[in-house]
Amino acid sequence: MDFEQLRAFYTLAQTKNFTKAAEMLHLVQSTVTMRIKQLEEKVGKPLFIRDKRSVEITQAGLTLLPYAERILKLSHEALNEVAALQPYEDYLSIGSLNAIWTSTLEPILKEYHYRYPQIAISTRTGHSSDVIQYLLDNVIQIGIVYVPPSLPNFDVIPTWEDEVVLVSRPGCTFITSTHIDSRELRRLPLIHMSWGPPFNEWIRQTLPRNYVPKLTVDKAELAIDLIKEGLGVSLMTRSAVKADLATGKLIEITITGNKPPKRSAYIVLPREKKNKPSVEKWLGLMKELGYST
Repeated sequence: MDFEQLRAFYTLAQTKNFTKAAEMLHLVQSTVTMRIKQLEEKVGKPLFIRDKRSVEITQAGLTLLPYAERILKLSHEALNEVAALQPYEDYLSIGSLNAIWTSTLEPILKEYHYRYPQIAISTRTGHSSDVIQYLLDNVIQIGIVYVPPSLPNFDVIPTWEDEVVLVSRPGCTFITSTHIDSRELRRLPLIHMSWGPPFNEWIRQTLPRNYVPKLTVDKAELAIDLIKEGLGVSLMTRSAVKADLATGKLIEITITGNKPPKRSAYIVLPREKKNKPSVEKWLGLMKELGYST
């Protein structure tokens, strides 16, 4: 498909006005009309319903819209990647979850930046599903996730395991012992974080069927702040609370009985990118710093 036709289609879908779309594209209105007509001829269906007062997108247009958005986004990313090579020798883009960036990857990224100044780096952050989509769209070259995908032509490499530990603020009144049986978690004000399918299954087995956490969050940093403020206790990955445990801002409560499963992290990358120098250097640095690849 013609990029300019797709750009006209996408802009008109957003504005629902030919005049506004033409202004945004720095074109005359007749050019926008012509490009929409040419695209409609290609797809064989009307993309918009027009009258004197409004422009409404059709079902065919709604079907095409997310694909047009991805194509335009990928073209933008491709141009940025090529542009990033100047004045650098190579380029590396990495995607991962916010919790992994904060707890594990940030020092690796800093060391990579200092050690290889000739390589330009960009990062992407999202849920595991977002990171996999970035890989499929060729937006990133390396993805590091907690949920391993099953994809043809991609390598999925186990890297490290992270313990899930129960932590609280020092001196909190919720827990009077340094140990607690997993069955007693139901009696605590638990700030709930989901750490993936094995952890969620463990929660279902450990807590009553009708148990509902009073507070559920989806960001590790937020959970840690709430623990420090005394709102409750939480099950966190050790890497996420390592610094706070070391400084005494948080304390660990040992779980006895049925312990939570460890959380595994995985590197995902296209097989054809595995021997790219910038990728090899990143994998080598992770191995050097103790994250087996």
